[in-house]
Amino acid sequence: MRKHIFILTALLTLSSYVSAQNPKWFKKASKAQISIITMNEKGDLLRSGNGFFIGKDGTAVADYQLFKQASKAKVVSGDGKEYEVDVIIGASSLYDLVKFRVKTEKETPALTISERIGVKNEHVYILPYPTKDKKICLNDTLHEIQKFNGEYGYYTLGHSLDDKYLNSPVMSDEGEVLGMIQRRADAAASPSFAISVAYGNTLCTHAMSSTDSDLNTIGIRKALPTEEADIRTFLFMTAARTDSATYNQYLNDYARLYPDHSEPYAQRADFYMAHGNYEAAENDMNQAIANAEKKDEAYYTFSKLIYSLNLNPTYSVYKDWDMNKALALAEEAYRHNPLPLYTLQEGNTLYALKDYEKACGKYLSLRETNMRSASIFLYAAQCKRMAGADTLSILALQDSAVACFTKPYVKDAAPALLERSTTLLSLGRFREAVLDLNEYEHLMRDELTSYFYYRREQAEMKCHMFQQAVDDIDRAIRMEPDEPLYHAERAVVYYRIGEFSEALVSAHKSVELNPEFGDAYRLVGLCQLKLKQREEALKNLQKAAELGDESASDILKEEGAQ
Repeated sequence: MRKHIFILTALLTLSSYVSAQNPKWFKKASKAQISIITMNEKGDLLRSGNGFFIGKDGTAVADYQLFKQASKAKVVSGDGKEYEVDVIIGASSLYDLVKFRVKTEKETPALTISERIGVKNEHVYILPYPTKDKKICLNDTLHEIQKFNGEYGYYTLGHSLDDKYLNSPVMSDEGEVLGMIQRRADAAASPSFAISVAYGNTLCTHAMSSTDSDLNTIGIRKALPTEEADIRTFLFMTAARTDSATYNQYLNDYARLYPDHSEPYAQRADFYMAHGNYEAAENDMNQAIANAEKKDEAYYTFSKLIYSLNLNPTYSVYKDWDMNKALALAEEAYRHNPLPLYTLQEGNTLYALKDYEKACGKYLSLRETNMRSASIFLYAAQCKRMAGADTLSILALQDSAVACFTKPYVKDAAPALLERSTTLLSLGRFREAVLDLNEYEHLMRDELTSYFYYRREQAEMKCHMFQQAVDDIDRAIRMEPDEPLYHAERAVVYYRIGEFSEALVSAHKSVELNPEFGDAYRLVGLCQLKLKQREEALKNLQKAAELGDESASDILKEEGAQ
């Protein structure tokens, strides 16, 4: 690496001789030119080329191909200073342009971008490429100008330039940059071409840049969008696509861009918490609260973070960061602004603290707010269940949850229907439970599991819906054919309807899948007794008893008495 930089620095040492042909602004402009080397992840040289600064903050442009697949890049300016490329600001494979920024604490020399598109046959200068020994500007003309995107120019020059001029600036007589020399598709073609630098300056990241294939082909970190709302979306989209170190840098950039806002610190605190750096998270959340115009929002965010942290079973409590702290922060948020959302957070933390009666009260207090929903009633019902309340009071709340919807039900009603069906089953109201499960099946369709059909089959058996029970247990087996419990249940269904031979087939299959399943041997024995296969039946009942099946032992006693 040091060798690469030394070579670039040596090549960029300016000659003390400046040709009389050069315009008066040449020396200053040439300092903005840079030589670039890009590298792979291992630091090996990938490509080398040229470019130039267009901003005093270290913003520069070059060709896209130079940066393709690069993980790192270094530049040396026309005045011999070395820089590391910090971020990619924008990229376009279509126009072969990349805009990037280097790491610098001082201003960099930069070319001024012309506000004009230029005119046909206008005289222009081509700055010599940075490593050229003799620094002499080339005189040329804008032979043709094609407009694109409404206001930008694609230039055909009057002369043919060799590839060493790739990315060289095309300058006006006033010393402002109009275009950048591009590579020729056909090396034998006589004219050279340039792309508008004003267009290159428009390249930037946006909210959805994490899905941009041109940007993703470059391994160097990307610049954040300029708008805060876009930054939040960018961070959300990027979180799962980048490593933690790079994501942390993005969060640092966010805080640097908006040091007086609350959200950057809250997001970074969340990141620190997830990585166990609680001291840094605490500092950021305190800063977020201090910066926040709406203190309630900051307290609420802090409460949620600590609440989530305490739900993690591996979390070891830091200072006073327990669930009581999460509750206190939610209460503080409510004190600053009594929003229903904060009441919900209070209810959640109280539930986590196992204070079910108070939690239930918080949830039910939301009935007369804009947060009234099926979920509120289901949360309250769960609190009642955990507090040991009578089943009918739980059912009443679940009825209220279902009543939040009208028929035909939408998918959001599915959890309420499923919860109510469980309570109805416990009350022995099997037909009502089946009706809820039928509605649930209609809503969930392809998301149903084998266990759902097994569960509904049991309810159907309780209310003598035998054909429906047969259909459901067969569905469960088709979905999970190697589950011995389902085959045993199928044996029970067919035994109940008097189809003992079919029941025996299923019971044998259950034994085959799990030779240690005592219930299955008992079912085999019962079927064999019905089919007058007494000797074999007693053997299987004995095997079931040996495996701990008490019912099998009782049957053996009865058979022995006979």
